Amino acid sequence: MNSDPKVLVTICNYNHENYLESSIASIQNQTYENLDICIYDDGSKNKEKVKEIVDKKTKEDKRIRFINSDENKGKWFGLNTAIETSDAVICTSHDADDISLRLRIERQLQAISLTETYHNLCGFFHCWNEEDVKNNIKKYNNKDYGSNVECIKKEDVFNMVMNGYAHPSINHYYTGNFETAGVSSMFYKQLWLFGLRFNPPSMGLRTILSEDSDFNFRATCMFNSTSILSEKHYLYRRNTSTNKELM
Repeated sequence: MNSDPKVLVTICNYNHENYLESSIASIQNQTYENLDICIYDDGSKNKEKVKEIVDKKTKEDKRIRFINSDENKGKWFGLNTAIETSDAVICTSHDADDISLRLRIERQLQAISLTETYHNLCGFFHCWNEEDVKNNIKKYNNKDYGSNVECIKKEDVFNMVMNGYAHPSINHYYTGNFETAGVSSMFYKQLWLFGLRFNPPSMGLRTILSEDSDFNFRATCMFNSTSILSEKHYLYRRNTSTNKELM
């Protein structure tokens, strides 16, 4: 892997203008700086507020670009569009209502390099309220992890995911007792060019509401090159989803 590859971070937004500015800021403040930050608005109702936030951010940071859709086409469409229009070597995403801790991109890249894999995910903190968000930022945003990078190797990830898929009571992207953030999926764009795309929820293999889980499941099955960074670098706000899912 190149020492400083460009990483695409796609932030798909749909009616999350109350969280969008802090969400973008958490990516701007990453310790890893060579980023293509793509904000994709998926037909939000309050277009003026979204434009106001994005205009402010693009003026202060040349790494940020904006793709606007007048129609709510779905997160899967936004992710594919952002990847198609990026010259980044590696791709990942970040939800518009969530927070990535400062070391997230750097540590996931280290995990990919260490394990010599093409696809990686990290863990997350459940945040049920803003107090949870503030406490986790305060406690973990400047944590010193040292040089040791704890990972679940690809063979173990593959076995756990396949066992989870075969069991009807377990989510198909099952990785034992360590929960992964599906949105933290980091992968070489080459996999996408090989044909691994994000699909609409109605085309999912097991969880019809999760483009992320479906994509990660197929990535693991197709390439058997998925590693898990056994650290939590993502703050997942619960009960804030506004996407129109297909049932």
